[in-house]
Amino acid sequence: MKIAFISYEYPPDTAYGGIATYVDQAARMLSERGHYVEVFAGSERRAQSSDENGILTHRILEHDPAGFAQPAGRAFAERHRSIHFDVIEGPEYFADAREAIARVPDVPLVVKLHTPSRVLLRLNYYERSLLRRMRLFAWGLGHGYRPTWGYAPEIEGHRVDVSRRDAIERAHAQDADEIATPSRSLGEMLETEWGLDPARIACVPYPYAPAPGLLGIPIKPNAKIVTFVGRLEVRKGVLDLAAAIPQVLREHPDTVFRFVGAADASPIAGQTMREYLEQRLRPHRASIEFTGPLAAASIPQTLATTAVCVLPSLWENFPCVCLEAMAAGRAIVASAAGGMREMLADGQAGQVVPPNDPRRLARSVSALLADPERRSELGTAARQRLLAEYAPDRIAALQLASYARAVERRRALGRRPRHV
Repeated sequence: MKIAFISYEYPPDTAYGGIATYVDQAARMLSERGHYVEVFAGSERRAQSSDENGILTHRILEHDPAGFAQPAGRAFAERHRSIHFDVIEGPEYFADAREAIARVPDVPLVVKLHTPSRVLLRLNYYERSLLRRMRLFAWGLGHGYRPTWGYAPEIEGHRVDVSRRDAIERAHAQDADEIATPSRSLGEMLETEWGLDPARIACVPYPYAPAPGLLGIPIKPNAKIVTFVGRLEVRKGVLDLAAAIPQVLREHPDTVFRFVGAADASPIAGQTMREYLEQRLRPHRASIEFTGPLAAASIPQTLATTAVCVLPSLWENFPCVCLEAMAAGRAIVASAAGGMREMLADGQAGQVVPPNDPRRLARSVSALLADPERRSELGTAARQRLLAEYAPDRIAALQLASYARAVERRRALGRRPRHV
């Protein structure tokens, strides 16, 4: 099968998050199994076509992700005249493949759901109760800061017209021949919010080939360290974690909380989330560690010294960091909202707690710190589940079946109308 991935995010040039990691792993997975794969990706520094790790990659010079679809579509249409791709895959986020199918209307399209812009904005900017916002406002005033009611709607440094972006992404998903969702949770959400046809939605998890360093980590860690890995932002649940930390430290004063990741904006105007957390947790500064973002090669060692990995997001689709923690055999406390509940088998391979509930979060972390045998049981179950459910061979079969359905649907429907 000849497969084209169209995605602004793709390492190393635009390795911003989970989409880039997914496209990299999926392209390699399919190429290694004998399929022909090309990637059309963004770059902020170059425009060229070259072999990148065995994949022919076409780099589109574009600083603004919102401007990527047009030049990528032109590049794809020109290349398609020579290659005749069997299928395109692109994300719903920014609708990166929309211009490609406008220019080549008969090509089958698979839209991979990651997390739409509206959902990201709602989690970061809008889903805070009035009581919580009042408390944050009062806390900021009490500490001499100018608090805000929420962030300015901005993604990747660009102002966002939420309604327009949502309409573009929704229309692109509705035009897909197959909609692949890593988690059932996201698919069900968008069935309701976007009116997607459930008959065209299939659950196809991300492939994941764990680094050897992760699988070699002993299940039983010695250090009493609780690690959070991810962007320091509201939707990742860091405010709930900050509220839970004092309660955990009252029961386990020798615990260290480690924050790994880049800092985004905070509820205080002009203050990063790291600065906000450092200020808020100042009475416990001896128990708090901020590493900033770490290279992928450093993650195994970080998880090796972790007793409990905590992922308290307000909602998540299918985070790679959860897969990494599972591969490392860590005890995980994760949010029950979204795909992590599915990934952890509804609590059998890790503890799941409701979002926006710091007390429950603290109780779960404290209980695991007090029970090393339970940590080992959960770590073993997590690693076994990862190897059984998310192995590349299994995911490749699901993904290829998804592509085949898209091809059959497009063949039955014929050329799509030029209204995209």
